[in-house]
Amino acid sequence: MFVVTDSAAEFYKNEMELGNGDSLRLFVRYAGSGDSGGFSLGVMSDRPSYEDYKQEIGGVTYFVRPDDQWFVDRMKLDYDESCGGVLCDLPSMA
Repeated sequence: MFVVTDSAAEFYKNEMELGNGDSLRLFVRYAGSGDSGGFSLGVMSDRPSYEDYKQEIGGVTYFVRPDDQWFVDRMKLDYDESCGGVLCDLPSMA
């Protein structure tokens, strides 16, 4: 479904002060226009429910609600040291 590299997971743990057992929701946001049609990735602390798609990476559970799965399908999040942030590759927007 989606990939969060170890370096991206470490970035989120540090930036959001996450510990083992915490969880992050990945979701689609609409914010105007652009190459992605105005869609972008949102990330927030939240708790998953039973129907969500979940992955545990580095002690943190990353999850997606069923309505947002289309957006993160085959997505890859990777930390880019040169820019100091997470790069989001979204094949669903290609």
